[in-house]
Amino acid sequence: MTVEELIKKADTLPPAPEVLPKLVKIMKDPDTDSRDIVQLISTDAAIMAGVLKLSNSGAYSPASPVTDLNDAVAMLGIKEVYRIVNLVSSGDFLEGALPSMEIGKGSLWAHSLAVALIMDQIVGKNCEMEGLPYTLGLLHDIGKLGMHIGCGEQYTDIFKKVETERLSLDRAETETLGFDHAIAGARLLEEWSFPEEVYIPIRYQYHPLEAPEEHRVMAGALHVANWGAAVIGCNDGRDAWALEMIDGAFEIDQAELELAIVTANEKLEKARKALNVGTN
Repeated sequence: MTVEELIKKADTLPPAPEVLPKLVKIMKDPDTDSRDIVQLISTDAAIMAGVLKLSNSGAYSPASPVTDLNDAVAMLGIKEVYRIVNLVSSGDFLEGALPSMEIGKGSLWAHSLAVALIMDQIVGKNCEMEGLPYTLGLLHDIGKLGMHIGCGEQYTDIFKKVETERLSLDRAETETLGFDHAIAGARLLEEWSFPEEVYIPIRYQYHPLEAPEEHRVMAGALHVANWGAAVIGCNDGRDAWALEMIDGAFEIDQAELELAIVTANEKLEKARKALNVGTN
């Protein structure tokens, strides 16, 4: 099987998200203002409702009820509303269980959110594209969904390699199928019209030093953030123990990384309470 065959076979995947790739592209534009964001979100009733619900949740505790998108943007700012739209949109894809990988309901979403929050902490301030690290974190494992639907029956053999040959999941997938879930996810995101700033770092998350130079920092940060999520217990699945860390993947001071992981964990707990993320 090739990646292209997987994408075609996975015809039961959720329909391509329309708002999120457009929103990522809007955020690339330095002239973007709140009217662009509100206009786009207003085209999707489910996302709009999700943004308003979360804006009024305990995670933000507004002084008065937020009743429309303009209020939400004015109160929270463009960046925070962007994060909420990412959360609401990705929840449709990531909340379900993936039995072939022994990932429980809500666990992939919780893991992805943890990686997103760590990404924000370790590379958010130095990223020219507002919100990109957070998006990368949320979507970095979307390939697992495609693999579960398109070739889930292969995971009996894949996990046999993980457990008997002590391979990481991506290496066992590559030996069995010829590609891993990072490559599958990147191809899926490209098919869904996300810009290369999103799908290329995700493609190289397990081999960041091989990424094109302009995407190497984000791929490396994703590599480290994925490990950080495991540190705080957000790495469900049969391969939870099988992580490989590449030396020099991302330059960060150890104390700074530890603080980022602790801060992300605190934010994750607030998000879990507001969204019931990770509740089986």
